[in-house]
Amino acid sequence: MKFTNLLLLFLFLGFTAVAQQVQYTYVTDRQFHQAEELYGYTLVPNEWEDASGSHGKLSPGEVTFSVTRGYLVIQGGEIAGSYGVNRIERENGRVLRVHTLDSKDPSKQGSLKIILDDNKNIDAYIFRRSRNHDEIIYYQAGLSSSQKLKDKTFFTDKNEVVFEDDSQIWGSTIRPHFVLTRSKCNRLYIKDDVSFEFIEDIEIKTKPVKEELIVQKTPKKKKQEEVVAVEEDFEDDDLDDLEDDETTGADVGFFRMANDDNEELPEDEEFEDEFDTPADAMPTPKAAKAKQKKEKVPKEKRSYRMILRYNEESGGLKEETYAIKKWQRLTSQHNGDKEARYAIEMDTNFGEVTVYLNGSNAVSMIELGGNRYLMRGY
Repeated sequence: MKFTNLLLLFLFLGFTAVAQQVQYTYVTDRQFHQAEELYGYTLVPNEWEDASGSHGKLSPGEVTFSVTRGYLVIQGGEIAGSYGVNRIERENGRVLRVHTLDSKDPSKQGSLKIILDDNKNIDAYIFRRSRNHDEIIYYQAGLSSSQKLKDKTFFTDKNEVVFEDDSQIWGSTIRPHFVLTRSKCNRLYIKDDVSFEFIEDIEIKTKPVKEELIVQKTPKKKKQEEVVAVEEDFEDDDLDDLEDDETTGADVGFFRMANDDNEELPEDEEFEDEFDTPADAMPTPKAAKAKQKKEKVPKEKRSYRMILRYNEESGGLKEETYAIKKWQRLTSQHNGDKEARYAIEMDTNFGEVTVYLNGSNAVSMIELGGNRYLMRGY
């Protein structure tokens, strides 16, 4: 008996803990452009109203609608159960419909009709178990103005972060609002603290500067021919003979005599000194030796990484680092891919990471490990 009571207590505590984790889904959570986007999404309403006009409030998680590819799973209330999904379609711009079959009686066909507002957000949904049952309307909760401001400040909005050039991604941090797994679509909250940070590391390598001995050489001067001056001794008598000499224009020694017409020598025929000047005779000093530093341009080494951060209730903030080896930008060949017009594919040590951009080069979602992380407003 005691064991049974303890077991029931543990089950109750476990249910209470799960119920505390469930929160309402809000009108402005995300947009739905295609009916298939409902797959994996769970609706958590905050109000109900039936055909008779009765209505009431719902606590978070009291009633939930989960859409999968095989079933519509409803938890809570008299309508709880698994209903087979026959098909899902978009009836018009404001209505998405999930056609269901009762698992106990397939002849009983029903539906979940989802009403969208002008912004493609879910405003309400109407469930009809079968044609023999009345409709029940469920309403999405609306965010308070203060909570809207907090979400807008924290999360990355649609068209907020633009990468016209791939290099602009480095140094940016992206905080998604939804995560689409293979089977579910879950809203992320501020307390989850999920973020993607893209980092460029620059390492500058410098080598020690070497001092080199540099000698500046001067060209050797050609040796000039030495002219030996020969002095001749003249006697007084010889000078007299020269005065009487009738030879005109005769060269004697270093002098040239004037002719009878007393013509002056032109300036350009004046004798030139062929002797070395004292400066020429001085030996050429040797060039001085000097040490000169030879500078080298520092080398840059660039590396890239992405850090995924998220908060675990049990273990606190976690970090996963992805070393990026290379990346490339791709363009979709389908003109209809407005929200995934471009893609930046990154090859990392843990697989591929893809950042999708819309037609305006704004980040729309990030794909990692089969999960897609959506920005706020999608």
